[in-house]
Amino acid sequence: MTYYKAGTYYNDGVTLNIAAPSFRFGAGVFETILFNGKNLCFFNQHLDRMESSLEKLGFVVPQLDYAEIAMNVVDRCGLSNQFARVNIFALIDENDMVDPIIAAAPYTPQPDKRYRVCTVTDGVQHPLLSHKTMNYMYNWLQRRSAIQKGYDDAVLLSRDNLITETTTAALLFGDGERFCLPGGKMRLPSIALEAARSILPIYECSVRSYSVGNFRYAYMLNSLIGMRPVTAINGTMFMPDEHSCKAVTKRICGC
Repeated sequence: MTYYKAGTYYNDGVTLNIAAPSFRFGAGVFETILFNGKNLCFFNQHLDRMESSLEKLGFVVPQLDYAEIAMNVVDRCGLSNQFARVNIFALIDENDMVDPIIAAAPYTPQPDKRYRVCTVTDGVQHPLLSHKTMNYMYNWLQRRSAIQKGYDDAVLLSRDNLITETTTAALLFGDGERFCLPGGKMRLPSIALEAARSILPIYECSVRSYSVGNFRYAYMLNSLIGMRPVTAINGTMFMPDEHSCKAVTKRICGC
């Protein structure tokens, strides 16, 4: 696998400075972008989110032509004519400098997948959850636990039992007419969700884990899967709304 680091393209494993905060503490942020065989979908929006997070966390963003580098990596990996997952890892180096690594890997869409999710057992919220930090241990552990229980992902909760999002995607609920977006400022800003807003009548709402049964439909959205139905949250079942999912997924993944 070819990747970019510090002005050079490499074909071997990534070497990190053992003294750097990125190695010692997982310091940094990352973005995951879909390459759909033609375009890097919503690339500028992903880059803006990464730069905004780094600036808010107190770091200077290197001025690079990220799109050109990403396309070079895709081409060098032999992925130019297929779906791929492109990652930008903005790692924090020893002197608080940002050292980006750009990589690409094959990605196989699952256009018919329907998701079953469970809520986390320990509701928590922290300001860093509104950034895609490299130190994703809490989310990773919650998703790992959900998969071990037979689910696809875990739904995050704040301390007062309010639903925010899943560990990998934004959540929407629907009643057949409008679409309810939970979480408020406690969730990660979702680029897929902003694309969905151009198609769907979405409004902000508060949803607690014990009130999800008030809705007929539930959905997960992110930049790789588009929008897909959630058919169960814990023991609560939902109808799959493929019609809405198809239109939004075309917008997100067709870019």
